Amino acid sequence: MAVSLLLALALLSATAPFATDMYLPTLPAVGADFNAPDSVVQLTLSGFFVGMALGQLMVGPISDVIGRRRLLIGGAIVALVASAIAALSPSIAIFVAARFLQGLGGGACVVLSRAMVPDLLSGREAAKTYSMLMAILAIAPAVAPIVGGLLAEPIGWRGIYWVLTGLHAVQLLVVLVIIPETGGNSPAGESFVRRVLTNYATVLKSPRFWGFLTAMAFAFASMFCYIAASSFVFQHEFGLSPRAYAAVFALNALGMCVGSFINSRYIDKLGTKTMVLGGLSLSVVGNVLLLVLVFSGAGVGWLMLALLLCISPNGVIMGNSTAMATGLMRERAGSVTAIMGFGQSVLAAAVGPLMGLGGNTAMTMSVGMTVCIAISATGLLAATRGFDAD
Repeated sequence: MAVSLLLALALLSATAPFATDMYLPTLPAVGADFNAPDSVVQLTLSGFFVGMALGQLMVGPISDVIGRRRLLIGGAIVALVASAIAALSPSIAIFVAARFLQGLGGGACVVLSRAMVPDLLSGREAAKTYSMLMAILAIAPAVAPIVGGLLAEPIGWRGIYWVLTGLHAVQLLVVLVIIPETGGNSPAGESFVRRVLTNYATVLKSPRFWGFLTAMAFAFASMFCYIAASSFVFQHEFGLSPRAYAAVFALNALGMCVGSFINSRYIDKLGTKTMVLGGLSLSVVGNVLLLVLVFSGAGVGWLMLALLLCISPNGVIMGNSTAMATGLMRERAGSVTAIMGFGQSVLAAAVGPLMGLGGNTAMTMSVGMTVCIAISATGLLAATRGFDAD
């Protein structure tokens, strides 16, 4: 795959997560400007997640029938216009609606960037690309609030939305200039609606697909347990400064990037199945170690080491699971990635409140991460039994 196309897919994968979380530091300011209660302001997050989930579910299977590019252009335009409306919103109701539309367009771009990979690549090459895209998708939601925090004071929440508008404009330009048409395989004489429903039904009937979906989505959920609770754990429970916490977070983000690099470096030699099972084994060891350390009251340094073992393999697990799932039905890659993206979004939206209900403690975080990775392991072992990924 050309470097320009790879970077374009990376941008399409990262823009929606940035739009999700970049404005989080300004939520109190949004409520103050609109004189809205916190519960209503939180709808700006929920609305985006609902839009993103629906965007993936609607656009993915349609792209299997009519192709990816025109839908990518449409999704990028919707996200661009919605971001500008959000920046100009005169009321909280319009702002929530704009966030929903932004999620709808962003979800389309995310699912189509994934669906294009098996159109252009197969086997181990697809797994390499997915590993990189999943690392970006996992890191972006955590980096975005840091960027938003730096911008919040000088330009405010409306300024942040103008920055996002610019980012969506770049996204649209990239689609127009770099992204080729791929996908689209509707047989002559078969109705559009029937083809879309057939694609969904075929994917959902595959037990192996459900295994890969479980592996990918719960590995992502495990990492979101960490993202949701880690700032409270390290700053409140262990007394780290915001700058020290940022360094810890950066270390784990770097670990994920290194994991994805190792995956792309050795997958040709060892194979997709071996790499994903190896990554899963390392993550399971890390999570069990983390749980033991938390129960024993170990110091923060040991917890950081265990977390590095937990987080670093996630790009390998998620990327290779997605590659193997789309490899099952390459002609239905849009439907496959739509369902996987929907499951990922739902779990990511659920684990944050669950961490909060548990008090955002080290114990809550470690238990949540371990439970999620155990479910991920169960799904992956079931899916890869007797399966030749290459």
